[in-house]
Amino acid sequence: MKVILLTSKKPTQVALAARRAKVCELSAIVLSENVPQRRSPDANRIRAYQVASRVVGRPFLQTWRDMMRHYEGRFPNLPETRQVRVRNVNDAATTALIDEIKPDLVLVSGTNLVAKRVIEKCQQYGPILNLHTGISPYVKGGPNCTNWCLATQQFHLIGNTIMWIDPGIDTGALVTTERTSLTGRESLLELHVAVMDHAHDLYARAVATVARGAKLPRVEQSSLGAGTTFFTRDWNPLAMVRAQLGFRKFNANSIDRARELAKGVTLVALPAEG
Repeated sequence: MKVILLTSKKPTQVALAARRAKVCELSAIVLSENVPQRRSPDANRIRAYQVASRVVGRPFLQTWRDMMRHYEGRFPNLPETRQVRVRNVNDAATTALIDEIKPDLVLVSGTNLVAKRVIEKCQQYGPILNLHTGISPYVKGGPNCTNWCLATQQFHLIGNTIMWIDPGIDTGALVTTERTSLTGRESLLELHVAVMDHAHDLYARAVATVARGAKLPRVEQSSLGAGTTFFTRDWNPLAMVRAQLGFRKFNANSIDRARELAKGVTLVALPAEG
């Protein structure tokens, strides 16, 4: 099976690539610098968010940095395979590589929003899947859905989603969704590492399902109800304060309540082996 991974050089993504390589051989990895192809109309807001993160959102910024160091120590190197570096995942070099390799499967994680033309190019040869933290359709978007679950105190939605990718923001049909197993006694860093480890494991199981020839689920998000899409521009000082207050309420009792709330959430399971 020929597989291409579209990702970035962030340590969390290097870890994901290393773990994918243990499930199936990667034919190539496209490493995007995630440079926008055009100036975002929200560029000024994003800069303001970055400044706010250094002050009001310092606990989350520090946790992110600590998590990067954590994965850099555990997975210092990308798997040995062909690497193509691009400024943006939608660059011409990406589509040229897809035409050359004709992959049976394309995996996406940690890149810019993939353009429709790139998606359609991938679909000429096989499916294209995406990893998303948070349980869709109930919570999606960015910059980090775990933090949004803290800000909204929706602890029962802390988890991960694998979806068929489409041009929207986390709007594709669902392959599988799972809650991350938590005790409520995790530090902020331990919480984020637990979610990321679970994300890598869930993606690996989805790829293994394809590798053994089983059919992946395709569940339209609209069939499961509505949710909330968050945007980077929404991650403002007020949201950061709400997330910090939410984390203070994240404990064993809140996890028990989350298990009760989770009964109203429909999850999508991968097909069983055998």
